[in-house]
Amino acid sequence: MEATTVVADAALVRRAVANLLGNAPVHGHTRDEPADIQITVGADGTVVVDDAGPGIPPEAVESLFERFHSGAGSSGLGLSIAAWVAHAHGGSLNVTTSTRGGARFSLRIPPHKRP
Repeated sequence: MEATTVVADAALVRRAVANLLGNAPVHGHTRDEPADIQITVGADGTVVVDDAGPGIPPEAVESLFERFHSGAGSSGLGLSIAAWVAHAHGGSLNVTTSTRGGARFSLRIPPHKRP
């Protein structure tokens, strides 16, 4: 497999990925169960974090990436920062239902086109 290169601010991308990875063990499990998380880095510049937790209620998806919006008592900044970083680099941050039953967060930074 050929390596993928993205042109991005490394510190910002590290922060975005750290925010996703930090949220997963906190929110990606059901009560009294350990977190069950899978992380995948794709050849297209996508980092996917899947969990087997309760998932995201459909009514919460629309506001999930808004600043200071948290249903879990946190600051509500982690996902909004991750989304901002993705968009600042021409990418995206999406949430869907994971095949593992919980949430799937997909952070995509477009790959650098080689001449």
